[in-house]
Amino acid sequence: MKLKNRFKIIYLNLFAIVLCFAIIISAPLQFFDFIIMGKNRILKYLEDKVFGILFRINDLRKNI
Repeated sequence: MKLKNRFKIIYLNLFAIVLCFAIIISAPLQFFDFIIMGKNRILKYLEDKVFGILFRINDLRKNI
């Protein structure tokens, strides 16, 4: 295998692991937000930041 292909495989595996961790971390936050009924503005701000980062990572993946 070429070195470039090996790095691409490692990169994509790391991306998949980071995505799984993001889902594991964000699921309890969504449940917590559901319990509070969205009345806490700080929690909404943090949720927007987390999902903004996730969508930015996903957009970078599509550009490659």
